[in-house]
Amino acid sequence: MPLVTAFNLRREDPLPEIEEAVRHAMASVPALGINDHEVDFVPIYEPDGFPATVARINVDVWERRVLTKDALQDLAARVARAFQSVVGEERKVKVVIRPYDVQKSGWVSL
Repeated sequence: MPLVTAFNLRREDPLPEIEEAVRHAMASVPALGINDHEVDFVPIYEPDGFPATVARINVDVWERRVLTKDALQDLAARVARAFQSVVGEERKVKVVIRPYDVQKSGWVSL
């Protein structure tokens, strides 16, 4: 289950549209095996009185053979472009894809 945390969003940003664009970007490559209903999107606004110039999007995904360095780089670019397609291309964004090994993690779903 991919976890997407978007930091430094602006109060005027259209959150539903950002979430939909990011979900679609992540699920649009069938070879990666990411389903849009699995993406857990967490928006976080920029702190009051501390305007951020860069939005940051962290994506945590489970390690898999198909998630090669090139595939992760492509996924990061897709997510960044999806974000900018909603908020405007002039917005600066950093996307970090962090794969983790679910076999070594303490993970449970109840």
